[in-house]
Amino acid sequence: MIKALFSFLLLTFLSQVSFGQEKNFSYGTNNAEALKSYEKGWEYILDNGEWQKAEASFRMAVAKDPEFHLGWSQVGRISHDPEERAAIFERLKKQKNRLEGWEKRLMEVYLASLEIIDSKDRGIAITPVKVKQFYQTSEQHFSEFLKYFPHEKYVHAEYIEVIHGIYGAKAALDSLEKHQKKDRELIPFLMSYQAQLLSETKQFELALKTALQLEKRLENPDLPIIPFTYGYIAFEKGEYEVAAMLIDKTLSLDPKHVIAQRLQKKIHDQLGIRDN
Repeated sequence: MIKALFSFLLLTFLSQVSFGQEKNFSYGTNNAEALKSYEKGWEYILDNGEWQKAEASFRMAVAKDPEFHLGWSQVGRISHDPEERAAIFERLKKQKNRLEGWEKRLMEVYLASLEIIDSKDRGIAITPVKVKQFYQTSEQHFSEFLKYFPHEKYVHAEYIEVIHGIYGAKAALDSLEKHQKKDRELIPFLMSYQAQLLSETKQFELALKTALQLEKRLENPDLPIIPFTYGYIAFEKGEYEVAAMLIDKTLSLDPKHVIAQRLQKKIHDQLGIRDN
C-alpha cells in the first residue's frame, strides 16, 4: 500500500514537472543549427540592436535550411534590397497555403509586416485599413501563440509592440507589468522598450533608471541598444541635440539600425536639418 502510494506521488510530481517545462516551437524547421541561427538573429536585433549581425544570422539560418519559410520571412523583413524583398514576399505568399498550424499563422503576420516595410521603403502610402488589418492579425495570432508557447520571448517582444501600436504606451506598460508579476525577467529588448514607453508617458526619471539598469545588465556600452534607448528618452524630453548625438552614435555602431534611422529623421525634422 505504501509502495503504491509512493509510486502515485512520484508520478504526480513528475507530471507536474513535465507540465511546467518550457514548450519550445520549431518555427517550421527540423534543422537544429538553422533554428539556433534564427534565434540568434532575434537576439542580435532585439536585445543588442545589432541589425547587421541579425541579418547575417537570419541568412545563415536559411542557408542551413533553404525550406525554412519563417527564416526567409525575417530575411525579407531585414533586407535592404527592394528586389530581393519583393521576390521573397511573392515566394512566401505562394507557399503560405501549404503551411499549417502556428507556422502558417505566424507567416500571415510576417507577410503583412513585410508588405508594410516594403511600402515604407518605397515611399508608398499605407492605408489605415492595411495598418488596422496588420495589427488585428498580429494581436490575434501572437496572443493565441503565447498561450501555448509562453516562453517564446521574441514573439512576446513583438506582441508588446503590437499592443503599443493598437492601445498606446500605457496599455503596453500594463502588459509588461503583468509579465513581470509572473516572475519573468524582462529580456534586454523589453527593458529598453519599457524605458521608451515610460518616456512616452512622461515618466522620465523611471525611464532613465530603467535605461541605466539595462546598461548595467548588458555591461557593454558599445551595443547599439544602449545609446538608442537614451536617445529615444532624450527625444521624448525634447532634448533634440542630445538625442541627435546619441542616435548618431547608434548608427555609427550599426548603420543598418532601421529604427534609429527613422528616429534620426524625426530629430532632424525638429532641428530643421535637411536629410540628403
